[in-house]
Amino acid sequence: MASDFAAYAINADDAKNYITTRKTDEKYTITLKNLCDYTEHNQAGVKRISMIQYSDSKGYYIYDTQNHELGTKVSYDDYESSVKAELINGRDEWKRVTGESIFVYRPMRTTDDRLAGYIIVETDHTIYRKYVLIVSIFFSVMLLIGLFFSKYLTNTMKKEIFMPIQKLAKTAMDFTGVISADTNIETKELFLIEKDNEIGYLGRALRKMVADINSSTENLARAIYDATHDAMTQVFNKRHYNNMISVFKESSSLCVIYFDVNNLKLMNDTLGHEHGDYVIKKAAEYIQQFTGDSAFCFRMGGDEFLLVIMDYQSFNEINQMIEKLDTDSPYILSPEEDCVKCALSYGYDYAKGNFAFEKLLANAEDRMYAKKTELKKLLNMPDR
Repeated sequence: MASDFAAYAINADDAKNYITTRKTDEKYTITLKNLCDYTEHNQAGVKRISMIQYSDSKGYYIYDTQNHELGTKVSYDDYESSVKAELINGRDEWKRVTGESIFVYRPMRTTDDRLAGYIIVETDHTIYRKYVLIVSIFFSVMLLIGLFFSKYLTNTMKKEIFMPIQKLAKTAMDFTGVISADTNIETKELFLIEKDNEIGYLGRALRKMVADINSSTENLARAIYDATHDAMTQVFNKRHYNNMISVFKESSSLCVIYFDVNNLKLMNDTLGHEHGDYVIKKAAEYIQQFTGDSAFCFRMGGDEFLLVIMDYQSFNEINQMIEKLDTDSPYILSPEEDCVKCALSYGYDYAKGNFAFEKLLANAEDRMYAKKTELKKLLNMPDR
């Protein structure tokens, strides 16, 4: 999760520029502060987040939460020397365990597919096992003490101490399994020991720990969602599109459909931006009917959207979609009572096997503009 957060917090193109010019700006400072805040306040044992650009002889810090400034040199250690070629090439992500730490190496590439550097996240992987160990030790000590007392005292202790500890230990083991499965945890019943003694205090403390982890997980999920989605329409934003380009280029088949809202400027100028926002949301709602597990909708600008469909099985699937667009055209987005009419233009291209992603985009955009001109004539829209 920490490497995901860092990947969304850091813009690879900006990072490449910083290490090239050795100059920072306000955006650099904000990004570094976000990384430091996450490292300081997370509940998952993250010790350090860095981003380093490697060369043949050494590396250079771009970001570092332990106060290494931009451009500070870092020498290869024995391990990094053994994977130098990969650190310079920058195509794969991997993990390694050293002592009590897990290091995650994650490459960051620019929009033109150049390596900006590696994000390196150091995490303490013993943090959760320590809680289980404390509970287990406590249980063992109390069990030994109970052997020296009478049957009555043993029964009392079994009721008041041993059974609650067994519940805590079992819950702690179940808890570690849920953590491994990367699942959100319901805290209401975890470690529920309603006793006004040390066992009760321990149960409440453990419940508080789980609640904090849940809160951190939810906050991270919200931050990632906000970073990848357009606030108005809730479709993916252009930043997420830039992060997905390399995935699209590796697809076995690809279809791109470029959409544009005709007459939006006149709508905003005549009836106001509230009406224009309605039209934008209506366009996103229409396009989202075509999305799915391998189909993604992005808002590329004020009135432009892009639909990308990956790994489809046959051209017939795409033809059915195009037939639906042709049947609906002209698709009017504005309410019937509005004096200004906005319609949805579109253009597309698709291929299987070997293809040039940029060429598909260019063809789709050209066809979209041709459709835009056609609709202006059909609906008597002004040329603006």
